[in-house]
Amino acid sequence: MRLVAVNGRIVELNYMWLPTWIGQNAQFKQQLEADLRSQIEGLELTADNLDKIDTMVLNYIIMKFPHINGLFDYIDGLKFVELTGENSG
Repeated sequence: MRLVAVNGRIVELNYMWLPTWIGQNAQFKQQLEADLRSQIEGLELTADNLDKIDTMVLNYIIMKFPHINGLFDYIDGLKFVELTGENSG
């Protein structure tokens, strides 16, 4: 699973899978989107580019919260989560 999801042609933060204190922080989410928008707009939504965007988001979060040991591994571990079956959305 990536930290971003595609909704039509819109890339959205997959905030429901982030730690609650990040996912429910609307101000942080808005700042992240504003800061990364120029790097993301216009990119073709290929798997490779979505992986790059995922890395951008992860690096941004880690840059903003450098004092939280283990945060990188915690969030990076989402790449191993796969939704399958009828409840996969």
